[in-house]
Amino acid sequence: MEIFLGCRDLSIRFYNRSEKVLNNITLSIEKGEKVLILGPSGSGKSTLISALAGIIPEHVEAEVSGEVFLRSQTGVMFQEPDSQFCMLRVDEEIAFSLENQSIPRNEMEPIILELMDKVGLKVDRRTPIETLSGGMRQRLALASLLALEPEVLFFDEPTAQLDPAGRIEIFDLLKQISQLTNQTMVFVEHVLDGCIEWMDRVILLNESGSIIADGKPEEILLNYKHEMIEAGIWRPKLFPYKWTDIVENASHPISIKLSKMLKRNPQVRMNKDTLIRTENVEIGYRKKTIVKDINIDIHKGDWVSIVGANGSGKSTFLKSLIRLEPIKNGKIYFENTKLKKWPERELYEKVGFVFQNPELQFITDTVFEEIAFGGRQRYWKEEQIYAKTIQLLQEFGLESYHNSHPFTLSLGQKRRLSVATMLLFDQPLLLLDEPTFGQDEKTANELIKRLKDRQEQGTTIVMVTHDMDLVDTYSDHVILFNNGRVSYQGTPYGLFSNQDILSEAEIIPPLHYQLMHARGERALV
Repeated sequence: MEIFLGCRDLSIRFYNRSEKVLNNITLSIEKGEKVLILGPSGSGKSTLISALAGIIPEHVEAEVSGEVFLRSQTGVMFQEPDSQFCMLRVDEEIAFSLENQSIPRNEMEPIILELMDKVGLKVDRRTPIETLSGGMRQRLALASLLALEPEVLFFDEPTAQLDPAGRIEIFDLLKQISQLTNQTMVFVEHVLDGCIEWMDRVILLNESGSIIADGKPEEILLNYKHEMIEAGIWRPKLFPYKWTDIVENASHPISIKLSKMLKRNPQVRMNKDTLIRTENVEIGYRKKTIVKDINIDIHKGDWVSIVGANGSGKSTFLKSLIRLEPIKNGKIYFENTKLKKWPERELYEKVGFVFQNPELQFITDTVFEEIAFGGRQRYWKEEQIYAKTIQLLQEFGLESYHNSHPFTLSLGQKRRLSVATMLLFDQPLLLLDEPTFGQDEKTANELIKRLKDRQEQGTTIVMVTHDMDLVDTYSDHVILFNNGRVSYQGTPYGLFSNQDILSEAEIIPPLHYQLMHARGERALV
C-alpha cells in the first residue's frame, strides 16, 4: 500500500552532535488526517516535521538514514511568522506565493482578497506587515501558505507567541479550514486546549526521539498519563470533558478541584522599598506611540508580571527598563537615580535581561562558553567560572550539550540557556520576556522554581508573560497594558476577579476564575 506521507526507519543526526535527534521513526499519515506530535523539549518534534516537509536535508544539512515519503506541495507555518515574510505589505506577501504558482498578475487581486477573507485577515490589503498584531501576522502567514495550494500543512507551534485570545482565534480558524478543505495537517504544539479536541491522532515521542505511542487523543491521554507527566508534556486542562458539564455539575472532579483553588486569600502587598519608578513615561517605536502616561512603582523583592495583548507594548516597556529601547517621554528611576545617569557597566551589574528570542543574546560558539562568558568578562578565577557553569548546566539539563553551538539547540533548550546565562550572577533585578514559552511543563516548572528561589533570596523579578496561571500563582503585582495605557495595577486576584477589565482587555483568566464568573460567585477571602 502506497504511503501518502510518512517515513520508515527514519533516523537523523545533525553533524555537530554525537547523538541522534530521531531514532528509527516509522510513521504513515493518511490524506486528510489531523495529527498532533507531542514530546518533551528536545525530543525531535520540529526535526520530524522538517523531515516530512522536505526541509531536512534539502535546506538543513543532517545525516539522514531510512526512507521519507514526501508530498510535492507542502506548507510550513513556524513559531515566528516574521521569519517567513519577504515583502513589506500584506498583498505583496500573498502575491509572492501566487507568483510561485505562476498566477498572472492581472488575476491576482480577487484571489488575494478571497484568501484574506478565508483566514479572517480583515485589514486593507495594502497594510504594512510591520503594523500587524501577532495574531494578524499568523493569519497572513496562513493566507500565504494557502496560496501555494499545499497538499499538507505543517504547523510548528503556530501559537507560541500569541496571547490566549489570539491562540483561540488561530485554533478556531485552523479548525474551520480543516473542515472546509479536509487538508492534511500535522501539528507540533505545547498548548493543547483548543487543538487536541479536533485531532484524529496523537503521536508521542520520548526524550530520545523515538515513538512510544500513536493513537486517538483520548486513548493517549488515558493510557500514557504517567509517561506524559514524567516527560513533562503539557496536558489539556479540560479535554476530554466539556466546560458546560463542569459549570453545571458542582460534583464534577474538575469542578471540585477548581473550586478549591479559589478558597485562598488574595495576596496582600507589604510595604517595601521602591526599586523602579516611572513618571509619565511614553514608549513606542519610530514616530508611533504605543503606551503613554506610565506611572508605576516596582518594589524590591516583588515578582511583577506585565500582561496584555500582542502589540500592547509589554516587551518595549521591559526593554526600556534597561535602556535597550529609548523612551519617548517621561522619566525612569532605578534605585532613586535617573536611569539615564547610570553608567552602562554598573547598570548591567545590577540588572539581568532575558530576551523573548534567545538567539539575540548568544555570542559564543559553545553552550559552556555562553554561560561562562559573563564570569570571564568580570575576571573571575577559572575554577570559580568552571564550578558555577557546570552547576548551571546540570540545573538546566544542558550538561550533555556543553560543546554544542547554542544555535543548534531546540527552542526550549535555547530558552533554558538564555536564562542560565543570567543566573550566573546575583543581580538584584531580573527582567524576563516570556521565559516559559516553548517549554515543556517539567522544564517550565523547574525554571520558575529557580526564579522563585532567587526571589526568596531578595531578587526582584519583572516578567512579561501570556501565561495567566503563572501570573496567578507567582505574581505579587500585575501591570496590564491595554489600549495605549496602563489600565490595571494590583494583585492577580483583583485583575482576574474584575469581569469588566477582563472583557475590555480580552484577557482569559485561569479556569478557576472562569468557573467563578460562570456561576456568578466570588472567591472566599
